[in-house]
Amino acid sequence: MPELLLALDVGTTTARALLAEAGGAVLASASRPIATAHPGPGRAEQDAEAVLRTTLDAARETLAKAGRAPADLAAVGVTSQRASLVVWDRNTGKPAGPMVLWNDLSGSGRAAEMKAAGLFSWPQMPSCKLEAALAAAGSGDWLWGGMESFLVWRLSGGGAHVTDPSNAWLSGYYNFAGAWNKPILTWQGLTEAIFPRIVDSCGPMAVCDKAVFGAATPITTLIGDQQAGFFAHGGVQAGTWKATFGTSGVIIASTGETAASPMPTLPPEALAGLGGKAFFCVEGMIITAGAAIDWVAQGLGLFPSTKALLDAAAVIPDAAGAAFRPSLQGLGAPHANMDAAGVLAGLHPGITPGHLARAAVDGVAFRAREIAEAMSPLIGQDTALGVDGGLAASPVFLQALADALHRPVRRHTVQEATAYGAAMAAGFGAGLLDEAALAERATYEDLVEPKVGADEAEARYAAWAGKVF
Repeated sequence: MPELLLALDVGTTTARALLAEAGGAVLASASRPIATAHPGPGRAEQDAEAVLRTTLDAARETLAKAGRAPADLAAVGVTSQRASLVVWDRNTGKPAGPMVLWNDLSGSGRAAEMKAAGLFSWPQMPSCKLEAALAAAGSGDWLWGGMESFLVWRLSGGGAHVTDPSNAWLSGYYNFAGAWNKPILTWQGLTEAIFPRIVDSCGPMAVCDKAVFGAATPITTLIGDQQAGFFAHGGVQAGTWKATFGTSGVIIASTGETAASPMPTLPPEALAGLGGKAFFCVEGMIITAGAAIDWVAQGLGLFPSTKALLDAAAVIPDAAGAAFRPSLQGLGAPHANMDAAGVLAGLHPGITPGHLARAAVDGVAFRAREIAEAMSPLIGQDTALGVDGGLAASPVFLQALADALHRPVRRHTVQEATAYGAAMAAGFGAGLLDEAALAERATYEDLVEPKVGADEAEARYAAWAGKVF
């Protein structure tokens, strides 16, 4: 019986495929860049058809690297950027227009109108952008969903129009009873017929069309990208937390089967649906994390690459008074201020590019501390933070993070843990792994301990906050 697991991970900037054994060994992976168009201020769109092709190309390369074929797979797991929006033709599967990304702010005005009407929404959510997308599509037999729904629809040859709670919640149309929010649909004049069916995050939910994928492989996981990481870090039980640092930085803490929140700007959200049970979490986002460091390096022309910036930061003990707030596309949790701009402060004639490199790294770490402090009632004061993502590969960033948090940080053995988590979740959904086995698959590099005392950590954080707020 095949026991190989393939994860398809469609992020904001990269499509990745990862092949793993149910025992946890990674056999191969491949990635492809995804192009984003910015047709106007605050706009962000992608070609969903091109993203589909890119994802399938990454899958084929991964299987070829491992010398395997689709017939060798026990299951496929799908994870993707959340809160994206695709409208497509029910009969042909062709998109009606561009995919509108989560960080597209074209729905800000509609979100304000919805809030004024007493309806839940945020500018990033599809609930404030779907009406415009349908109007642009014109008359037709349309379906809509996030990238995850579109991908499964096409993989299954139109056999399944589904999503899971982790993706449905961030659409803005989900209610915590596990269904679509009818008052919002009624207010917008929409029908559930165009909405995907909400299914558990793990379990048989679709089958790949052999003509599309090469084999009739079961799809046994459909989950948001950040939530997929929880499966890489061992499970979804209350008290567990993890952080992913890539284009953005996201810290998520599980509240188990209870929807809890430490403050209004960290509302409860769906973590996963498993075995008919709902699991919840709170999430704090640094909207621009790695992307902000990229901008300081190359957007300002200070360094030829982000690696060069990180190398420079590694030999600079402090920022000499410079401070950077990485809020280039708004200020996420716990502030929820989407109109905020980035801040670079504390400049004087003695500041060098190296000091600005250090300020960029520290700025992301201090934003992580803001979120961790807000979540502290859920996670305790001493729990180590498991991290993954591209920026987590940087030793200087990990040390800055441990110092800012004043708690140990441990890096997942698999850098791209989102894809790995989707593969392990697919094994769970296929019945090849149980909860104990999932926990065993979570492996880490050595702990990075803070090098500064609690008083110094607090003083550094206070000095940064005093300059950028």
